[in-house]
Amino acid sequence: MRTVRTLLALLLSLPLFASSDVRAGEVAVAVEDAIRLAVENNLDLQVQTFSPAIAEAGIRGARGIYDTRLTALLDHRGKDAQVAPGSATADRQRFFDFDAGVQRLVPTGGTASVSVNNAWFADNQGTSFSRYANPQLSFSFTQPVLQGWGREVTERGITLAQDSADVSLADWRQKAESTASAASGRFYDLYKARENLETRRASLAVARRIHEENEARVKAGVLASFQLLDSELGVLSRETDLLASERARREAADGLGVFLQRKEPGEIVPVVGSVAERIDTTEEAAIAVALRKRPELVRARVGVHSGEFSEKVSRNLALPSLSLAGTVGVTGLGKSYGEGFEDMASGKYPNWSVALNFSFPIGNSSALAELEANRLKAGQARVTLRSVEESVALEVRTALRALETRYRQIEVARKGVAVAGVRFESYEKRQKLGLATTKDLLDAESQLVAAKEGLVGALADYQVAVTEFYRSTGELLDRHNLAVEGKSIASKARKGTR
Repeated sequence: MRTVRTLLALLLSLPLFASSDVRAGEVAVAVEDAIRLAVENNLDLQVQTFSPAIAEAGIRGARGIYDTRLTALLDHRGKDAQVAPGSATADRQRFFDFDAGVQRLVPTGGTASVSVNNAWFADNQGTSFSRYANPQLSFSFTQPVLQGWGREVTERGITLAQDSADVSLADWRQKAESTASAASGRFYDLYKARENLETRRASLAVARRIHEENEARVKAGVLASFQLLDSELGVLSRETDLLASERARREAADGLGVFLQRKEPGEIVPVVGSVAERIDTTEEAAIAVALRKRPELVRARVGVHSGEFSEKVSRNLALPSLSLAGTVGVTGLGKSYGEGFEDMASGKYPNWSVALNFSFPIGNSSALAELEANRLKAGQARVTLRSVEESVALEVRTALRALETRYRQIEVARKGVAVAGVRFESYEKRQKLGLATTKDLLDAESQLVAAKEGLVGALADYQVAVTEFYRSTGELLDRHNLAVEGKSIASKARKGTR
């Protein structure tokens, strides 16, 4: 009797959460540590980590359109030809060209280039033109006027690559939030398994004590011997329950360890503090945060931007092609390269050209079809965004309702433990007076065990509900100081491949 009263007093005086005892060979881990380890080590999340790095490489590749291009040509040609049919005299000509230039795209869509052409000619005719150098320096610029005009069209690859990177980062964050939520769930599953194991051990101890008391009372002749069978069956039943609880604890510990990719020796012991306070927020405020931070909405908004941008670019590409091209340069002529370059540097012999180039496919079916497809994709993206917004708002409302329900269940479960404890104490008194059977007492003790497990489950479920609420608002990583920039994620993926 005294043991039962002491047990009830300790139970009812405990805080909502009691820290787990840590024994030799065990490692204490708080839920914050479990979430951090999951975000750092979980293999599924590591797979997702490569996508932002790949997208970042795609941005660098797209920006390569502005890389300066160097061109060079080395050409040496010659021919020997008869001056006339049957003549023994041959006309021997030798040509040598070394041309170099640089070319670069400009944001308006035009192309600017500078080139130097070095031409050298020699023959065996012995005239004043039998040997000469003809260098030329020219500057050229070509600019689209209709189709292809403007920075948006020029940098469309860069813009879409950046959108792809933003989507990859949103996907990573969504996966990280889900991973953190799963880590929290596994953490509290292990907590429940360990607490239930301790409850089952205590239950077995009570059953054994009852059996021992029954044996003593049967020997004294104050209890029917058949009740020994009930108490023995109660011990056996609780031993079976203890084995099942031990297996559940091992499986929960192994599952959490694998999920966290924890390589250090020692079993994880979840260490928890007091239950979190009731979250003070309104539905409108929570939805507003979710609409701003949820990764799914970030991805959907990027989809709208990409669709509308592609539609705008397609509208430009459906225009006729009209380009303005201009070239200005100077040439030189001399018997040697030195004379030719001096002549070119004097600027006496300039050359220039200005041209307009126009083309337009009759019907323009391909460009118009592309424009129509992109217009439809933009509309689809806008509808998708509205759908995701409604889904996110529904998730937040569901999470808020779960929070309230779980919080109230804690108090109900605590009362259930108190009532079950008093009932067990009552049956223990009645059994000693012969007013209740051993089976009645063991049934009351089973109800007390179920109530204790219900309280542990209610406490853990509320913590899981808190985690799910912050996941629904997109704040879970921020709450655990795990917000990571895209560059950091990409850097981590690159290091992992070295």
